Amino acid sequence: MTRTHTPHRTTLAVLLLMLMPLLASANMPNTLLAYKFPELAQHFNAFEIVHAAIFEEIVQTNDSPQSAIGKNLLRESLAELARKRGSHYHTAGDHLAMLGPYRVFESRVTPGLLAMIQQDYSHEQAESAFADSGILPPDAVAILQRGRAFQARIMEISIDGGILDKRAAINETVAEYLSNKRHSLPPQPKSSDLLSKHPQAYAFRVGFPQLSGLSWATTWLNLAALEIIITGTDEDWMLDAGVERAVALYVDKISRQHGTMALLPTDIPTAPVVAPNLYSAHREVATIIDNLTMFEIVLADVLAHPDVLDRPAAMAAVIEQYTDRENFLDKEIDYLTFVLRGGIYNQGGPALGGMMQSERNRSRDALENPHVNINRLQM
Repeated sequence: MTRTHTPHRTTLAVLLLMLMPLLASANMPNTLLAYKFPELAQHFNAFEIVHAAIFEEIVQTNDSPQSAIGKNLLRESLAELARKRGSHYHTAGDHLAMLGPYRVFESRVTPGLLAMIQQDYSHEQAESAFADSGILPPDAVAILQRGRAFQARIMEISIDGGILDKRAAINETVAEYLSNKRHSLPPQPKSSDLLSKHPQAYAFRVGFPQLSGLSWATTWLNLAALEIIITGTDEDWMLDAGVERAVALYVDKISRQHGTMALLPTDIPTAPVVAPNLYSAHREVATIIDNLTMFEIVLADVLAHPDVLDRPAAMAAVIEQYTDRENFLDKEIDYLTFVLRGGIYNQGGPALGGMMQSERNRSRDALENPHVNINRLQM
């Protein structure tokens, strides 16, 4: 839905651009997003810091002499998954009891990661988080950095009242993103086999259910914010309320309840499920974002699997496959079938309205949509 231009937003955008140097020098917000939605911008910066920290924790766990038992448990779990027919990276939503093979390691590091989410990081710190960690190869870092900048630009366009033709501006941003073929992912869905059938598949989710769930909670907020901002209303107070509600739902997801984190997503949040309006209005944007999500998960799989002999080579293969624009692509219907198989609730629920319980394995009566008894109607 294209939003109409309002004088108030134009004035705000112009004034902000004029004041940008002064604001930056005074340690004030230096982007339109940070000015309009400071808490959301804070979480976006924390995303990169936390994701990079999660990768570091995975590597440190694998390198630890105390991880031998966890590695054996992970191997057994992965072997059991491989024996199951029709396994496609989706679960029944039990969080694998949130007790992975490295549960002691996860329990130790999770509180620190949750504390990091609440901290205020600069744009520069977030942008360099993966590069500073030194874990990923330069091309992988460049792909993630370019993807982050792409999503930030899409959001800035959507809240900038000075841009009258937002669709044209978004299309130009997509074209600019794709112009760097080496460090961009295609606007068509990458094959689900790259996620669920590569040699290290499931290692991240099965080995680290709390860390993967925490990562997916941040993915959910990113999609939810895009859904609300891009397809939202021109009324400032309604847009503010929508973003505030999304942030509140996110905070609930990452909060401990009775000593567990039962509200974390158990499946990968995707645009058609969390942000269907974004997917309908800007399909290429939504698909690129989903590809970036899958790409990062597969990199985490490579890091998490205990038996990878040459991780740099394995990650190089992942980069080559995901940046390939001719091969390893899914048809749109196959992509939709794959992402919907994970379930709406398991992916964190839709951005608009939220979801308090799973839609799976429930009767029609429970869903308030019972079958109509035709014979009874005819009496």
